[in-house]
Amino acid sequence: MAQTELGHNKMIYIGLSGGVGGFLAILSDLVQKEEASAVMQINLAVRKFLGVTTYPLVVVLFLIAISVALCFIFSADSNKKAFYVGASILSIMMTAVPYNMPPSLNSQPIPAASGAVLRPNWWDKLMIPGPALAQNAQPANQTYSIHVHLDTTDKKPVESAIFTLIDPSSGQLVARSKVQGADFTFAVANRPYLLRVQVSGYAIAESSLNPAAQPLLTISLSPSSIPLSIQRIFRK
Repeated sequence: MAQTELGHNKMIYIGLSGGVGGFLAILSDLVQKEEASAVMQINLAVRKFLGVTTYPLVVVLFLIAISVALCFIFSADSNKKAFYVGASILSIMMTAVPYNMPPSLNSQPIPAASGAVLRPNWWDKLMIPGPALAQNAQPANQTYSIHVHLDTTDKKPVESAIFTLIDPSSGQLVARSKVQGADFTFAVANRPYLLRVQVSGYAIAESSLNPAAQPLLTISLSPSSIPLSIQRIFRK
């Protein structure tokens, strides 16, 4: 009886060791690789191929569960071996889901020949009346220039920020750019987006974006002591 109980305790310790190894590997991956981490890539792959929108936290828990299971699959006979087996979970998953660099937001001026909408300034509107058209609806493929200003509630300057465009209907990532300063201008097609802004030391901010109606957008950022790497796993 005592021997059986000892065997059960050993299995528990081996499982815990594997789980701790997997957790530390995942935490290191999230902190060091930011958006390129295995957790974020697996979460994006689930959305793309399975059409399931979920929190990265669910992926974290799933990977920890797999790291525990691997300890028994590979018959780890010690806590040390179980720890290393659990920590190898990310190497296995990154082989299956490699990192694909998302496209950057278009920050360059777009020629008029490309079909872009060039917004006239107030002087041009006053002095050069536009032609009267029978149909005023704008094609969905026209491109609009958006200027975003980041306003921190503690009035500290923004050194750098990550801007991410997301398709709100599917949750798919459209484009991402890391820029310097609190102001950024980019061009997008005329359709709805979700704009996500990440600045170190602040809570992640999101705003719905309608390019045809929002040439200027101000996003308020609130200070946060929670690292961005931890905030990301609670965002869909």
